[in-house]
Amino acid sequence: MHVQHLQIAHPSVLSDPEWIALESIEEKTQHFIFDDTMLLALRDRGLVETDGAAWHVTQSGQQRLSERS
Repeated sequence: MHVQHLQIAHPSVLSDPEWIALESIEEKTQHFIFDDTMLLALRDRGLVETDGAAWHVTQSGQQRLSERS
């Protein structure tokens, strides 16, 4: 399944799969169930970033998570 099928049209709203992925990154899960396409989509939206070795939730991503909780 392609990420574009999982996203909602409004860029400030997280779809359920995006929220799950973002929450998983924040919790540093060992079993990330999404592929790199999801990580790249979240990165393009400014919600995650990588330091080359690991993915991290950005401040914007943290705000989105807290808004949804």
